Amino acid sequence: MAQWLPVPWRQALSRLRDDIHRVLDRWLPRRRAPEDEEFWAPSLIIGGGPLIDLEETDDEVIVVAELPGLDKDDFTVEVTGDYLVLRGEKRRSAEEKGRHYYYAERSYGAFVRTVPLPCEVDADRATARYKNGVLRVTLPKTEQAKARRIKVKIRG
Repeated sequence: MAQWLPVPWRQALSRLRDDIHRVLDRWLPRRRAPEDEEFWAPSLIIGGGPLIDLEETDDEVIVVAELPGLDKDDFTVEVTGDYLVLRGEKRRSAEEKGRHYYYAERSYGAFVRTVPLPCEVDADRATARYKNGVLRVTLPKTEQAKARRIKVKIRG
């Protein structure tokens, strides 16, 4: 969608994103990923990849991502440190021929979505399911992460 914006608007949005990164760097503690310099902020700001839902239960962390129109070979799922990383590439092409016209459209674009995990997970026991454009990743918590949970009772 960004390709439809006028160049000055894209440049202004890019500067705004950079300004927001600087502010976040100054005011929020930053956890770095080993391989990617701008690891966490792109997924928070403009154009950060697929939409996700994250749910934490007593025993696991569940991440559901929308990846419509992709095959399972078009993306990868990785657990790196305390992050879940979704990488992939969207490829779309449409072609239509009529009596007096020819219409062709192609769009390509890579994405990376980095999801900070709320606790330690056991990556070796993680599972992922992909069906109808929805990816569901289940990450079991480590025993240490389960032990840290404290239940609070409220007296009435």
